[in-house]
Amino acid sequence: MTIPIKYNAAQAIHDGDAPLIIIGPNGSGKTRFGLQLAEWNDAETIAALRNIAIPQNIPMQSLTQAEQELTSHKQRHRQQPWNISSEINNLFAKLMAEDAASAIDFRDNYSEGAEPEITKLMQLQHSWERLFPGRRIVFKGYTPKVTSEYVAGEKEYAAQSMSDGERVALYLAGRVLDAKPGVIVVDEPEVHFHSRLAMQFWDELERLRPDCRFVYITHDLPFAQSRQASGYLIVKPGSDPQITPVDQGLPPDVAKEILAAASFSIYADTVVFCEGTESSVDQQVYRAYYNDRSIAVVPVGSCRDVIKCTEAFSDSGIVQGMNAIGIVDRDYWPEAFLDSLPEAVHVLPVHEIESLLCHRGIFFAVSEHLGNQEEVSEELYREFLNEAAAQFTGKLKNKQVSERFKNRCADQFNRALNALRVQESDVSMRQNHEEELNPSKWATPPQDIMDAELTIVDLAVSSPDEHLIRVLPGKVYWSLLIRKLGLSRDAYIGLIVDALVANDSSPLSSLRDKLREVMDEFMPACQQGASADPPSAGG
Repeated sequence: MTIPIKYNAAQAIHDGDAPLIIIGPNGSGKTRFGLQLAEWNDAETIAALRNIAIPQNIPMQSLTQAEQELTSHKQRHRQQPWNISSEINNLFAKLMAEDAASAIDFRDNYSEGAEPEITKLMQLQHSWERLFPGRRIVFKGYTPKVTSEYVAGEKEYAAQSMSDGERVALYLAGRVLDAKPGVIVVDEPEVHFHSRLAMQFWDELERLRPDCRFVYITHDLPFAQSRQASGYLIVKPGSDPQITPVDQGLPPDVAKEILAAASFSIYADTVVFCEGTESSVDQQVYRAYYNDRSIAVVPVGSCRDVIKCTEAFSDSGIVQGMNAIGIVDRDYWPEAFLDSLPEAVHVLPVHEIESLLCHRGIFFAVSEHLGNQEEVSEELYREFLNEAAAQFTGKLKNKQVSERFKNRCADQFNRALNALRVQESDVSMRQNHEEELNPSKWATPPQDIMDAELTIVDLAVSSPDEHLIRVLPGKVYWSLLIRKLGLSRDAYIGLIVDALVANDSSPLSSLRDKLREVMDEFMPACQQGASADPPSAGG
């Protein structure tokens, strides 16, 4: 069955029967859009604010009365969606009335060979018991009770004293089983569930209702990723929600990073992907430098992760009017690799972020802020360069040469692999493969690569200047620079971050201006609104 979901009465946005995920953070307008989607599709809606208090005694009603009261509750909630959904009594009254009517019908037609009907209440009981092994629920006498193997002493207890997870599972399963065929919009489907139970629970209900198309409204990324979704609707204030099949052709981890960026960056015009994690120096410095609510900085791991996320985000058009750029460390990458990067990926002109924090201009700005005269700062920085260079002797120096050599050779080898050709003749193919992978055929032979990298590293060590922070990893030597200023690592980073976000009235405003003057030469400009100017000095 193909169940399209529509934006309005005339326009289908996605055919098929797989779930659709509306994703975004709190306050982004997900629920409001979900209600509109429900109205356009005449869909069932299951609210996030829901009363799950199961009564001790379910009201005994006729099927007609139960249906009317349940419908009345649903209509009232559509008109006042900010109120708690409180149709639970009528829901179970209807399910029990249907079950009773089915039993009577079977009894009356038993002599004619009638088969007992599997009612919605029976399906509900079986599904709930599969999800909660060792427990059994019965509705005998309109008083729901649970029997459990895990309760010491009295094993039977009233359903109203079940856990929140048990009760919400019973309510949600009842609502889904009672829904008419078509679209069902479920707001916050994961609430009160352990993450694994949430996945199993909705797998079960999707299996039971193949005649329904599920639309989930969530800000829970693990749950969103657990659905075999046909697409994601990213909700951002100020523009129409954008649908994207972000999982198609992308590794799951990359898709998750992109969804995270799109979902929490609801006010952003630009997403900056960088290396590292949420606790790394990269994101601390970049978020301070791009101190603007229209710019979101998202650390995603390695250099290649930055490249994948930047390309995928740009190509998929997840959110209309949002740009993506990437920032990667120069690291040990060969020039050929760096030159091949997409235009949206910016390469730091130094080895890594720690190297940038050892730049002469940044050091002098901090040193002056701490009260040092220019000649003192000059002497301290010269001492730092000499001590930093002195670290790179013997094995540590050779490690730098080796890493650079390996990366350049890997680049050449990959080019050779791309030149391999499958041929009709085994002999010809062997000859082709052996020749292409012979290092003597490389544009630059391995011995020349080694000589070149030795020269580059030797120059950085023997004549320490700006070449040192470009070629050699800052993690090795930046503690030497920080000690010259009498600071700890955290104090140094904290001072730089605080200065970058300082306002004009702050005592750090002068340091802010000097830091930004240096960093503006290194950092890519981000589009803010219609302009592409770098962040202002006021942050």
